[in-house]
Amino acid sequence: MIFNLNPKKDIFLEKIYDDAIKKFNLFYGLKFGKNVIEIIIVKDRKTIDMLKGKKTERWLVGWANGTSVYVIDRKNYEKDSSHKYSDEIYAALIKHEMAHVFLKFFACAFYKPIWIDEGMSIFLSGQNKFKKKPKKFKGFLECYDKLEEDVYNEAGFFIEFLFNKYGKEKLLELLKGMKDIKSKKEFERLFKQIYGFEINYGEINRKWLT
Repeated sequence: MIFNLNPKKDIFLEKIYDDAIKKFNLFYGLKFGKNVIEIIIVKDRKTIDMLKGKKTERWLVGWANGTSVYVIDRKNYEKDSSHKYSDEIYAALIKHEMAHVFLKFFACAFYKPIWIDEGMSIFLSGQNKFKKKPKKFKGFLECYDKLEEDVYNEAGFFIEFLFNKYGKEKLLELLKGMKDIKSKKEFERLFKQIYGFEINYGEINRKWLT
């Protein structure tokens, strides 16, 4: 398959990009320049399917691959997806995908648990404001090495909880430690070592509700 990519000037997108670079550099203590990530605007659902090599779900509107971020053109956002459009929601989408790239920079390209990867992107992009806060957590921990819907509904709020209750330094310590993790059991030991409690729904919800 052959695609034709052309540079594009877009003040709206450039502001989102610049804001995200500044925010994520500050959060992680990094110093990446403006050209570290490429934003690729994908015209429509048909093009997404061609890039992915399969028929994609309508909820899929963006993804990161290496240092490239792909997002559907905002002109076709509602027509070719299951989401409502607003400038704020679209900006958060781009920041979400850029946050995936920054996390890989910071934590040496770890990919598991998936819920941490997605949770950090949801939290840092500000997407929690568009979601209903859960009364209790019940599904995101199953997304260690697989991607399911609960990760989008819960993981961002759990990361926000860890950040607000225990601070950024512990969260960064957890992320730094991910590069040496080789199994789920090792991750659970690392989490308990840093936060002092078992990573299970009983313990999580007890602390969430107190």
